[in-house]
Amino acid sequence: MTDTWILKAGMRLYPGAVWKLNTARKEIALTFDDGPEPEITPKVLAILAQYARQATFFCVGNKAVKYPSLVQQIREQGHAVGNHSYSHCNGFFTSPKTYVKDVEKAQAILQSSLFRPPYGRITPSQYKILSKIYRIVFWNVMSYDFHPRFTAEKCLNHCLQNLQNGAVFVFHDTRMASRNLLTFLPEFLDTITSMGFNTVTLTNPVK
Repeated sequence: MTDTWILKAGMRLYPGAVWKLNTARKEIALTFDDGPEPEITPKVLAILAQYARQATFFCVGNKAVKYPSLVQQIREQGHAVGNHSYSHCNGFFTSPKTYVKDVEKAQAILQSSLFRPPYGRITPSQYKILSKIYRIVFWNVMSYDFHPRFTAEKCLNHCLQNLQNGAVFVFHDTRMASRNLLTFLPEFLDTITSMGFNTVTLTNPVK
């Protein structure tokens, strides 16, 4: 399984968005979506701290408003925070007006220059509006940590098979993904460390 087709199709449709980092060096971005969740996010932060790795957390507004201390903790530990909408709405089934309002509602809480469309689904009209305000961030490697047919080992192998300079990885700091994520994330970080990869946040990416 490869994510190459997603990257090629997406870059044609939204060439101004971030799909991967523009670098020839061993730099990658770790991103975490759909949190924060009090049972999971602190555990992810602890693992990242153990390996001295920075990441970007795309937070959902209706969770951030419940757990503001977690958003603060993310930032205090040197990570970046991105907007992932307020209600995790699907752009394909939401009008541009409603979609933009949902993002704005989250922005009032998160105050970020970054936006990642939930599910990666955003229409050209929604993109046209939001790209004037935010840096729109997609990815080129999905970990599938949430997928019921993926084991932790399969997630790890998929991530390592797609590891390359400039890769933008997506993980999820949620209960749904936790069984896989908390198992394979330390081994993934061990491996990228041994291979000499550095990690950057998307507020300060490699140029």
